[in-house]
Amino acid sequence: MRSTLISSIAPARRRRIRTAAGAFALLSAATLALTACNDKDGTATPSPSAPATSAVANGSPGSTNTGQATVRKIGKTGWFEGFDITVDKATVVPDEYGGAKVLIDITYKNTTLENKTMSNNTSLLVGNQVDGGASWDNPTVPGGGAAAGKVSTPVKSAKDAEHLLDTITVVYGQASDNQTKIPLAAAAKVESIEPKKLAVSGTLVQDQTTITVTGGTLTPSYTKDEKGKYELALHIKITGGPNIPGGGLNIFTEYFSVQTSGGQALVADDRNPINELLDANKTIDLPKNNVVFVVPAPGTGPYVLTYNAQKSEGAATAPTLALTVS
Repeated sequence: MRSTLISSIAPARRRRIRTAAGAFALLSAATLALTACNDKDGTATPSPSAPATSAVANGSPGSTNTGQATVRKIGKTGWFEGFDITVDKATVVPDEYGGAKVLIDITYKNTTLENKTMSNNTSLLVGNQVDGGASWDNPTVPGGGAAAGKVSTPVKSAKDAEHLLDTITVVYGQASDNQTKIPLAAAAKVESIEPKKLAVSGTLVQDQTTITVTGGTLTPSYTKDEKGKYELALHIKITGGPNIPGGGLNIFTEYFSVQTSGGQALVADDRNPINELLDANKTIDLPKNNVVFVVPAPGTGPYVLTYNAQKSEGAATAPTLALTVS
Protein backbone atom coordinates (compact mmCIF):
# COMPACT_ATOMS: atom_id res chain seq x y z
CA MET A 1 0.00 0.00 0.00
CA ARG A 2 2.74 2.42 0.94
CA SER A 3 4.64 1.83 -2.28
CA THR A 4 1.47 2.41 -4.31
CA LEU A 5 0.81 5.67 -2.49
CA ILE A 6 4.32 6.92 -3.14
CA SER A 7 4.09 6.09 -6.85
CA SER A 8 0.80 7.97 -7.17
CA ILE A 9 2.28 11.20 -5.68
CA ALA A 10 5.47 11.27 -7.77
CA PRO A 11 3.77 11.78 -11.16
CA ALA A 12 1.78 14.71 -9.78
CA ARG A 13 4.99 16.48 -8.66
CA ARG A 14 6.54 16.05 -12.09
CA ARG A 15 3.46 17.61 -13.70
CA ARG A 16 3.81 20.73 -11.48
CA ILE A 17 7.46 21.12 -12.48
CA ARG A 18 6.58 20.96 -16.17
CA THR A 19 3.90 23.65 -15.68
CA ALA A 20 6.39 26.06 -14.04
CA ALA A 21 8.92 25.52 -16.82
CA GLY A 22 6.27 26.29 -19.41
CA ALA A 23 5.39 29.58 -17.67
CA PHE A 24 9.05 30.57 -17.55
CA ALA A 25 9.35 29.82 -21.27
CA LEU A 26 6.35 32.06 -22.05
CA LEU A 27 7.78 34.89 -19.91
CA SER A 28 11.16 34.63 -21.63
CA ALA A 29 9.53 34.76 -25.06
CA ALA A 30 7.59 37.90 -24.10
CA THR A 31 10.75 39.55 -22.80
CA LEU A 32 12.60 38.77 -26.00
CA ALA A 33 9.75 40.14 -28.07
CA LEU A 34 9.73 43.40 -26.07
CA THR A 35 13.52 43.69 -26.33
CA ALA A 36 13.29 43.26 -30.10
CA CYS A 37 11.08 46.38 -30.24
CA ASN A 38 13.53 48.52 -28.24
CA ASP A 39 16.48 50.58 -29.47
CA LYS A 40 19.92 49.89 -28.10
CA ASP A 41 19.50 52.62 -25.47
CA GLY A 42 16.35 50.99 -24.19
CA THR A 43 13.91 53.57 -25.60
CA ALA A 44 10.85 52.12 -27.17
CA THR A 45 10.50 52.73 -30.89
CA PRO A 46 6.91 53.61 -31.83
CA SER A 47 5.19 51.95 -34.70
CA PRO A 48 5.39 53.79 -38.08
CA SER A 49 1.63 54.28 -37.88
CA ALA A 50 1.75 56.00 -34.49
CA PRO A 51 -0.71 58.95 -34.57
CA ALA A 52 1.67 61.33 -32.67
CA THR A 53 4.20 61.26 -35.50
CA SER A 54 1.72 62.04 -38.24
CA ALA A 55 0.14 64.82 -36.16
CA VAL A 56 3.45 66.66 -35.79
CA ALA A 57 4.34 66.17 -39.42
CA ASN A 58 1.03 67.55 -40.62
CA GLY A 59 0.78 70.43 -38.15
CA SER A 60 -2.58 69.21 -36.85
CA PRO A 61 -4.33 70.76 -33.82
CA GLY A 62 -2.35 70.25 -30.63
CA SER A 63 0.98 70.10 -32.47
CA THR A 64 3.76 72.62 -31.78
CA ASN A 65 4.89 72.49 -35.42
CA THR A 66 3.74 75.47 -37.51
CA GLY A 67 4.80 74.17 -40.93
CA GLN A 68 7.78 74.57 -43.22
CA ALA A 69 9.51 77.80 -44.19
CA THR A 70 8.46 79.51 -47.43
CA VAL A 71 11.40 80.58 -49.60
CA ARG A 72 11.13 82.86 -52.62
CA LYS A 73 14.01 83.69 -54.96
CA ILE A 74 13.91 87.38 -55.89
CA GLY A 75 17.05 88.31 -57.89
CA LYS A 76 16.15 91.99 -58.44
CA THR A 77 18.68 94.84 -58.52
CA GLY A 78 18.45 98.57 -57.79
CA TRP A 79 20.95 101.38 -57.13
CA PHE A 80 21.43 103.74 -54.22
CA GLU A 81 24.28 105.67 -52.56
CA GLY A 82 26.99 104.10 -54.71
CA PHE A 83 25.75 100.53 -54.23
CA ASP A 84 24.41 97.95 -56.66
CA ILE A 85 21.74 96.39 -54.43
CA THR A 86 20.44 92.90 -55.23
CA VAL A 87 17.62 91.39 -53.20
CA ASP A 88 18.49 87.70 -53.49
CA LYS A 89 15.69 85.90 -51.66
CA ALA A 90 12.97 86.24 -49.01
CA THR A 91 12.00 83.60 -46.45
CA VAL A 92 9.01 83.32 -44.13
CA VAL A 93 10.10 81.22 -41.14
CA PRO A 94 7.41 79.96 -38.71
CA ASP A 95 8.21 79.80 -35.00
CA GLU A 96 7.06 77.43 -32.25
CA TYR A 97 4.51 79.90 -30.90
CA GLY A 98 2.42 80.23 -34.05
CA GLY A 99 4.06 83.44 -35.26
CA ALA A 100 6.75 83.86 -37.93
CA LYS A 101 9.58 86.04 -39.17
CA VAL A 102 10.36 87.40 -42.63
CA LEU A 103 14.05 87.32 -43.58
CA ILE A 104 15.27 89.17 -46.69
CA ASP A 105 18.78 88.43 -47.98
CA ILE A 106 20.53 91.26 -49.85
CA THR A 107 23.90 91.63 -51.60
CA TYR A 108 25.53 95.07 -51.59
CA LYS A 109 28.18 95.78 -54.24
CA ASN A 110 30.20 98.92 -53.51
CA THR A 111 30.92 100.74 -56.79
CA THR A 112 32.99 103.46 -55.11
CA LEU A 113 36.66 103.52 -54.16
CA GLU A 114 36.19 103.85 -50.40
CA ASN A 115 34.72 101.62 -47.69
CA LYS A 116 31.00 102.36 -47.40
CA THR A 117 28.02 101.40 -45.27
CA MET A 118 24.46 101.90 -46.46
CA SER A 119 22.87 104.77 -44.54
CA ASN A 120 19.79 104.33 -42.37
CA ASN A 121 17.72 106.14 -45.02
CA THR A 122 15.81 102.89 -45.56
CA SER A 123 12.39 101.41 -44.85
CA LEU A 124 10.34 98.25 -45.35
CA LEU A 125 6.83 98.67 -46.74
CA VAL A 126 4.12 96.11 -46.06
CA GLY A 127 1.29 97.15 -48.31
CA ASN A 128 1.39 100.95 -48.07
CA GLN A 129 2.53 101.05 -44.44
CA VAL A 130 6.07 101.42 -43.12
CA ASP A 131 7.00 98.46 -40.94
CA GLY A 132 8.38 100.02 -37.78
CA GLY A 133 9.57 96.66 -36.48
CA ALA A 134 11.94 95.91 -39.35
CA SER A 135 15.60 95.41 -38.42
CA TRP A 136 18.37 96.20 -40.93
CA ASP A 137 21.77 94.50 -40.92
CA ASN A 138 23.83 96.56 -43.38
CA PRO A 139 27.51 95.63 -43.73
CA THR A 140 30.51 97.88 -44.29
CA VAL A 141 31.70 97.03 -47.80
CA PRO A 142 35.26 97.65 -49.06
CA GLY A 143 35.63 99.82 -52.15
CA GLY A 144 34.94 97.71 -55.22
CA GLY A 145 33.82 94.77 -53.04
CA ALA A 146 30.56 93.07 -52.12
CA ALA A 147 29.01 91.81 -48.89
CA ALA A 148 25.77 90.28 -47.63
CA GLY A 149 23.15 92.18 -45.68
CA LYS A 150 19.74 91.29 -44.26
CA VAL A 151 16.37 92.74 -43.30
CA SER A 152 14.16 90.92 -40.80
CA THR A 153 10.75 91.60 -39.31
CA PRO A 154 8.31 89.61 -37.15
CA VAL A 155 4.82 88.79 -38.47
CA LYS A 156 1.74 87.36 -36.79
CA SER A 157 1.52 84.16 -38.76
CA ALA A 158 3.12 82.11 -41.53
CA LYS A 159 -0.30 81.55 -43.10
CA ASP A 160 -0.66 82.92 -46.64
CA ALA A 161 3.11 83.44 -46.77
CA GLU A 162 3.15 83.84 -50.55
CA HIS A 163 0.56 86.62 -50.39
CA LEU A 164 2.46 88.27 -47.55
CA LEU A 165 5.66 88.38 -49.63
CA ASP A 166 3.71 89.91 -52.51
CA THR A 167 2.89 92.92 -50.30
CA ILE A 168 6.47 93.70 -49.18
CA THR A 169 8.80 96.29 -50.77
CA VAL A 170 12.40 97.11 -49.80
CA VAL A 171 12.82 100.90 -50.00
CA TYR A 172 15.90 103.15 -50.02
CA GLY A 173 15.30 106.89 -49.57
CA GLN A 174 12.23 108.86 -48.57
CA ALA A 175 9.41 110.32 -50.66
CA SER A 176 11.36 113.59 -50.90
CA ASP A 177 14.40 111.75 -52.32
CA ASN A 178 15.25 109.89 -55.49
CA GLN A 179 13.99 106.59 -54.09
CA THR A 180 14.84 103.03 -55.00
CA LYS A 181 12.03 100.49 -54.49
CA ILE A 182 12.57 96.75 -54.84
CA PRO A 183 9.29 94.80 -54.52
CA LEU A 184 9.27 91.12 -53.59
CA ALA A 185 6.28 90.32 -55.83
CA ALA A 186 7.51 88.47 -58.91
CA ALA A 187 5.50 90.55 -61.37
CA ALA A 188 6.34 93.94 -59.85
CA LYS A 189 9.18 96.00 -61.35
CA VAL A 190 12.06 97.70 -59.55
CA GLU A 191 11.80 101.49 -59.33
CA SER A 192 15.39 102.72 -59.59
CA ILE A 193 17.69 104.55 -61.99
CA GLU A 194 20.96 102.91 -62.96
CA PRO A 195 23.99 105.22 -62.90
CA LYS A 196 25.33 105.90 -66.37
CA LYS A 197 28.95 106.00 -67.51
CA LEU A 198 29.70 108.86 -69.89
CA ALA A 199 32.06 108.78 -72.87
CA VAL A 200 33.08 112.45 -72.62
CA SER A 201 36.51 113.98 -73.14
CA GLY A 202 38.27 117.23 -73.92
CA THR A 203 40.90 119.69 -72.75
CA LEU A 204 40.95 123.14 -71.14
CA VAL A 205 44.19 125.14 -70.92
CA GLN A 206 44.73 128.25 -68.84
CA ASP A 207 48.28 129.59 -68.60
CA GLN A 208 50.42 126.80 -67.05
CA THR A 209 47.49 124.51 -66.18
CA THR A 210 45.94 121.87 -68.46
CA ILE A 211 42.68 120.21 -67.41
CA THR A 212 41.81 117.04 -69.32
CA VAL A 213 38.36 115.47 -68.98
CA THR A 214 38.74 111.70 -69.37
CA GLY A 215 35.21 110.45 -68.62
CA GLY A 216 32.29 110.84 -66.28
CA THR A 217 29.09 109.49 -64.72
CA LEU A 218 25.48 110.64 -64.45
CA THR A 219 23.79 109.47 -61.26
CA PRO A 220 20.59 110.41 -59.43
CA SER A 221 21.45 112.46 -56.37
CA TYR A 222 21.08 110.37 -53.22
CA THR A 223 21.37 113.40 -50.95
CA LYS A 224 18.22 113.89 -48.88
CA ASP A 225 15.59 116.26 -50.27
CA GLU A 226 17.13 116.35 -53.75
CA LYS A 227 14.40 114.52 -55.63
CA GLY A 228 14.55 115.31 -59.33
CA LYS A 229 18.25 116.24 -59.26
CA TYR A 230 21.25 114.39 -60.68
CA GLU A 231 24.98 114.40 -60.07
CA LEU A 232 27.06 115.02 -63.16
CA ALA A 233 30.61 113.91 -62.26
CA LEU A 234 33.49 114.62 -64.65
CA HIS A 235 36.83 112.94 -64.04
CA ILE A 236 39.78 115.27 -64.58
CA LYS A 237 43.52 114.89 -65.08
CA ILE A 238 45.61 117.94 -64.15
CA THR A 239 48.95 118.72 -65.82
CA GLY A 240 51.39 121.49 -64.93
CA GLY A 241 53.49 123.46 -67.44
CA PRO A 242 57.22 124.11 -67.18
CA ASN A 243 56.88 127.68 -65.91
CA ILE A 244 54.89 127.05 -62.75
CA PRO A 245 56.73 128.98 -60.01
CA GLY A 246 58.26 127.28 -56.98
CA GLY A 247 55.67 126.33 -54.41
CA GLY A 248 53.23 125.21 -57.11
CA LEU A 249 49.69 126.21 -58.03
CA ASN A 250 46.53 125.34 -56.12
CA ILE A 251 43.62 123.75 -57.99
CA PHE A 252 40.29 124.13 -56.18
CA THR A 253 36.69 122.97 -56.68
CA GLU A 254 35.33 126.46 -57.27
CA TYR A 255 37.50 126.94 -60.36
CA PHE A 256 35.05 124.69 -62.29
CA SER A 257 31.56 125.57 -63.52
CA VAL A 258 29.05 124.45 -66.15
CA GLN A 259 26.25 126.04 -68.09
CA THR A 260 23.24 123.78 -68.66
CA SER A 261 21.11 123.57 -71.78
CA GLY A 262 18.58 125.73 -69.97
CA GLY A 263 21.15 128.48 -69.48
CA GLN A 264 21.70 127.80 -65.76
CA ALA A 265 25.24 128.47 -64.49
CA LEU A 266 26.37 126.01 -61.80
CA VAL A 267 29.58 126.00 -59.78
CA ALA A 268 31.07 122.60 -58.91
CA ASP A 269 29.65 121.27 -55.65
CA ASP A 270 31.94 120.70 -52.68
CA ARG A 271 30.39 117.30 -51.91
CA ASN A 272 33.45 115.99 -53.75
CA PRO A 273 36.12 118.65 -53.17
CA ILE A 274 39.11 119.20 -55.45
CA ASN A 275 42.19 120.48 -53.62
CA GLU A 276 45.48 119.78 -55.38
CA LEU A 277 48.89 121.44 -55.42
CA LEU A 278 50.30 121.34 -58.93
CA ASP A 279 54.07 121.51 -59.55
CA ALA A 280 55.91 122.25 -62.79
CA ASN A 281 55.89 119.41 -65.33
CA LYS A 282 53.81 117.22 -63.02
CA THR A 283 50.57 115.33 -63.73
CA ILE A 284 47.91 114.57 -61.14
CA ASP A 285 45.55 111.78 -62.21
CA LEU A 286 43.78 110.35 -59.19
CA PRO A 287 40.58 108.24 -59.31
CA LYS A 288 38.98 110.48 -56.65
CA ASN A 289 39.34 113.68 -58.71
CA ASN A 290 35.81 114.09 -60.05
CA VAL A 291 34.27 117.52 -60.48
CA VAL A 292 30.61 117.15 -59.44
CA PHE A 293 27.69 119.35 -60.53
CA VAL A 294 24.14 119.00 -59.16
CA VAL A 295 21.97 119.34 -62.26
CA PRO A 296 18.22 119.14 -62.96
CA ALA A 297 16.70 115.83 -64.11
CA PRO A 298 17.05 114.10 -66.48
CA GLY A 299 20.64 115.36 -66.57
CA THR A 300 21.15 114.73 -70.26
CA GLY A 301 21.80 117.32 -72.94
CA PRO A 302 24.52 119.83 -73.88
CA TYR A 303 26.79 121.44 -71.28
CA VAL A 304 29.61 123.95 -71.43
CA LEU A 305 32.38 123.34 -68.89
CA THR A 306 34.58 126.23 -67.78
CA TYR A 307 37.86 126.27 -65.86
CA ASN A 308 39.03 129.58 -64.42
CA ALA A 309 41.74 129.94 -61.78
CA GLN A 310 42.24 133.65 -62.52
CA LYS A 311 38.94 135.22 -61.44
CA SER A 312 40.64 137.31 -58.77
CA GLU A 313 43.09 138.59 -61.38
CA GLY A 314 40.31 139.85 -63.65
CA ALA A 315 40.99 137.47 -66.50
CA ALA A 316 38.90 138.47 -69.46
CA THR A 317 38.51 134.96 -70.82
CA ALA A 318 38.56 131.43 -69.49
CA PRO A 319 38.81 128.15 -71.44
CA THR A 320 35.55 126.29 -72.13
CA LEU A 321 34.67 122.81 -73.30
CA ALA A 322 31.37 121.78 -74.91
CA LEU A 323 30.07 118.39 -73.74
CA THR A 324 27.00 116.36 -74.64
CA VAL A 325 25.58 114.00 -72.05
CA SER A 326 23.34 111.27 -73.45
